[in-house]
Amino acid sequence: MKRLLAVPLLVLGIAGTTLAQYDASDSLGTSDSVAVDFARPSATSSRIPKSGDWLVASLTPPETSLAALSFSAPPASPPSSRAGLAEPLPAAPSPYNYLERDYRWEIGLAFALVRFRSAPYYATAPGFHSSVAYFLNNWLAVEGAVTTGFAPAVYGGTFKYLGYGGGVKISLGRRRLEPWVHGLAGGVHVNPQTALGSKNGFELTAGGGVDYGLFPRLSVRLEFDYLASHLFGQWQNSGQGLLGVVVHF
Repeated sequence: MKRLLAVPLLVLGIAGTTLAQYDASDSLGTSDSVAVDFARPSATSSRIPKSGDWLVASLTPPETSLAALSFSAPPASPPSSRAGLAEPLPAAPSPYNYLERDYRWEIGLAFALVRFRSAPYYATAPGFHSSVAYFLNNWLAVEGAVTTGFAPAVYGGTFKYLGYGGGVKISLGRRRLEPWVHGLAGGVHVNPQTALGSKNGFELTAGGGVDYGLFPRLSVRLEFDYLASHLFGQWQNSGQGLLGVVVHF
C-alpha cells in the first residue's frame, strides 16, 4: 500500500518542479527582465562603466595636466653667487709690460754734465749726449754713444770735451722701470792742448742708469758713468751724469 502511494507522490513532485522551471524562464523573457534592467541605465548604473570600458581605461595612460607637470618637474636650483655674477673682464695688458715689448731700437737724447779731472786742470763741462742701441734679445743690446761738453776758459783756453765709444748694454728687467748697465770703449778729444801730450786719447766708459716709461714708446732716463781716459801720457778718472729721454721703436 505504501509503495502504491509513493509513486503518485513522486510524479506530482516532478511535475511541480517542471512547472516552476517553466515559470522562471518565462519571467526572464518579459520587459521587466534582468537584461532589460541592465539595458536601462539608472542613475547608479550610468556611473559604472561596462566591463569592456574597464579594459580600455586600464590600457589608456592617464592624461597629465599642466598643473601636474609644473608640480612634477623638479624646481631649478638657484644660481650660485659665482654663476649669478658676471665674469670679470680680463685686465687689459699694461702698455709698460716691457717683457713683451716688440721694439728693437732705442735712441737717447740727454743733457750731460761732464766732470773732467787731469793733472794739468779740472773742468766741469755741461753739454749733450746721444746714444743708439739695438737689442739682440730681451736683455742684451749693442750700443754706441757720443758726449760733448763745454766749459769756461781753463789753462789758457776754452775747455771742450768730446767722448765717443761703442759696446754692450744689459737690461736688468724690461719693465716700466728698467734698470740697466753698459760698458763702452772708444776715444776722447779735449781742448786746450797742453805741453804734456796730444789732445786725443783712449777712453773707457762704465756705468748704468734707469729708464722710466712715460708711454709705450717714450721713457725718461737717468744715467751715471765712470770715465777712464788716457791723455797727456797718464790716466784720468772722470765722470758724467745724464738726464734725458729715450725713444723706443
